[in-house]
Amino acid sequence: MAQSMSEGFKILTRAASPNAFHDSYHEVDIPRCHENTRVAVLEKIGDWVNLVTDIAAFIMWLYGAAGAGKSAIARTMAEILHDRQQLLATFFFSRQDSSRNHVKSVVATLAYNITLSVPESYHIITSSIEKDPHIFHRPIAHQLQKLVSDPLQQLSRQGVRYPTVIIIDGLDECLNHDERTTFLHAISTTTMTPQWDSASLKFLITSRPEVPITRLFNANPAVGVSIRHSLDHEPKSIGDVRYFLSAKFDEIKRTHPSRRHIPHHWPSPQVKADLVRKSSGQFIYPATIIRYISSPRHSPTSRLDIALSLQPLSGESPFAELDAFYTHILLSCENVELALRIIGVCLLSTTQINVPWGGRKHSLPYRITEPMELESILGLQPGDVQRSLEDLGSLIEYTSDDTELRVLHASLFDFLSDRSRSCGLSFDLSAIYTELALWSSQTDWHHDYLSYYAGG
Repeated sequence: MAQSMSEGFKILTRAASPNAFHDSYHEVDIPRCHENTRVAVLEKIGDWVNLVTDIAAFIMWLYGAAGAGKSAIARTMAEILHDRQQLLATFFFSRQDSSRNHVKSVVATLAYNITLSVPESYHIITSSIEKDPHIFHRPIAHQLQKLVSDPLQQLSRQGVRYPTVIIIDGLDECLNHDERTTFLHAISTTTMTPQWDSASLKFLITSRPEVPITRLFNANPAVGVSIRHSLDHEPKSIGDVRYFLSAKFDEIKRTHPSRRHIPHHWPSPQVKADLVRKSSGQFIYPATIIRYISSPRHSPTSRLDIALSLQPLSGESPFAELDAFYTHILLSCENVELALRIIGVCLLSTTQINVPWGGRKHSLPYRITEPMELESILGLQPGDVQRSLEDLGSLIEYTSDDTELRVLHASLFDFLSDRSRSCGLSFDLSAIYTELALWSSQTDWHHDYLSYYAGG
């Protein structure tokens, strides 16, 4: 009780953001990994935490597309490490929460957590604040040094053992790009301090693979002290989604108020397979579907039929959360119209749409989604594709100018093709066919059927 009365602790408490704690209950539906899913990823993070690695592994960057389950993994890992007494502090960014969509409260929140995780750090940290009551108006690197790095080094010299893992979730949710850069640079340089040994401190950082963030991890000093893991190429993600869906359907059949009216073999294997395919290995789509059909006031079988468009949709949309997610990401683009044109060509290509022509079927030509080819098709300047996708790394994977773009969400096509869902976004397939027809008129490709479809 006496500790809580110190002036330094009062300042620290006011500067921290409790909403950013991993165990904060400000959210109604806190994301966590479903039981028996994400096992391989959690084990990989656990191995990184427990093994004595070289200096290049002070930071692990866990990245993936929007809805890949990064926050669920981060929160589940935080709970696992907390139980093992290995969790030092956490900060969960959120662009929707003004108390944690910037870096101003990050170090204060971490320092506050450290005083709880390591009681011996209390007087060191609060004394530093009392010596400089305006420390939270200093540069982020100075704050990190005085309130995290120096106190932990002092405790280490005293022989005090303490947890070593700090989790920073959703770096892309920090709205200011310059703040992201400064913060990551501060973390990277802190971990490179000669006094630190290879097991002293570890940062698990999650984010979407947006181009500016990818650049940060590809450049010094971050590239020299970090390892990375992509959820977009996680080999077991499809299996995890399949297991998640099966477990949730079984739970609905076992616990739903209308369970007496649910057929034993519902849903069919084909329906499950279709939902798995549309998930693209991301959890946001099946999680949204399950949340919708689990409503205790409705029939799960009817709600699933609605979600699969097997009967007319009325009232609440089954994709409200997912649609809001996609809309927010797309509207964050500087040039939404151009981004949608690029996405349109990519979606037509990746979904392998066939169009009848001349008694046969023809698919869109191979490799038209290479950025250089797209710039030719859409009449753009060199580099326009990369620039337009700066803020869409969570939906579209850009590797290089001569490598095809990859749409990370199969369900994105459904969203953009349904005007009732994508209202406010000017996505017009016929216009995209027209652009392809104009381009193909200068090539030997089948522009006649494209022109026909553009008018139809």
